[in-house]
Amino acid sequence: MKILILRTFASVLNPNNYNSQEIGLARAFIRAGHRCDIVYYNASDATRTQTVETPGSDTPVTIYWMKGYSVYKNAIFPGLKKVIEQYDVLQVAEYDQLTSWWLYCHYGTKKPVFLYHGPYGSDFTKGYNLKCKVFDTFFNRPGKNRAVTAFAKSRMAAEFLHAKGFEKVIPVGVGLDTDTLKAPYEPNARPAAAAREGFELLYIGVLEERRNIRFLFEVLAKAAEQVPGLRLTLVGKGEEAYRDACFAYAKELGVWDRIEYIERVPQSEVHALYKRANLFVLPTRYEIFGMVILEAMYFGQPVLTSLNGGSDLLVEHGRTGYVCEGFDAEEYAAHIAALAADPALQVSMGEAAHERIERHFVWDEIAPKMLAEYEKVL
Repeated sequence: MKILILRTFASVLNPNNYNSQEIGLARAFIRAGHRCDIVYYNASDATRTQTVETPGSDTPVTIYWMKGYSVYKNAIFPGLKKVIEQYDVLQVAEYDQLTSWWLYCHYGTKKPVFLYHGPYGSDFTKGYNLKCKVFDTFFNRPGKNRAVTAFAKSRMAAEFLHAKGFEKVIPVGVGLDTDTLKAPYEPNARPAAAAREGFELLYIGVLEERRNIRFLFEVLAKAAEQVPGLRLTLVGKGEEAYRDACFAYAKELGVWDRIEYIERVPQSEVHALYKRANLFVLPTRYEIFGMVILEAMYFGQPVLTSLNGGSDLLVEHGRTGYVCEGFDAEEYAAHIAALAADPALQVSMGEAAHERIERHFVWDEIAPKMLAEYEKVL
């Protein structure tokens, strides 16, 4: 089978990103015995090709860096037809991208076109909600959508697509490309962390309103009342005004001396933070799919997070971590205190978290689910 994955956003991707989703999935398809290549947007630069090796196979991934135009952040590729004619199956990104829509809604009568979608509506995504409202008014055709098989990155995304007229939607999540990780999983890391004095929380991500940093500090203050040796390692950049306001709030709450702030950690060193910490915390207000949750769990970290697109598939509440539906600092603090008091639970949760990612959320486990649907249509 010859498969083409199309990233239809009008943004130039860095293919050296440690977890490029298209490359990770393409490699898994190739290891399963198929050919798979990728279309990436190349802005106004001339179209060119690039090959990327596939660990475990002699067949590389070919990337078509295609010249295109940006129409309200939608990539339009003038030379696309000549490329897609070479493939048996097309997989496109996001229901509301114009090129994706043209392919799954119109070109799908010529060859199978599958959708892989991540975003969903929320009170925090007003811009995206407005974009979808405009798109639905002028382009969306629920009658035609019923014939399209769609893969969703979360259950929330699946519900979102159902509301747009897609009837066959399969939540598959997002995979981790373990070949790109800078260190392996170490089973002994979690017992060692649980045996150390104190209790360390870890946050990695952009410091921004969406990620709820002020609330994270409130959680730290509440939990510190029950866990005397509690500390937070905070990793990430943010806009100066928001970052400084958050740090001032931490001082106001009396927890600044419990925080170790690191603006940036090289990807080659991040694994050491996962191994050292006791619990990964991400009280985000919105997440398409929390790749940082995926990575933390792979390295054996129990996770404490909000209900979001990612945690709704990844985290088994009480077994691999905790998912809080609201933003109650006392609820978060209670989970931290319970885990801090039970080193054996830290170990069992960490082991279960790693096992869950290994079994369900590496690309070599997700690819067969997609291939089964391709084969049904072919």
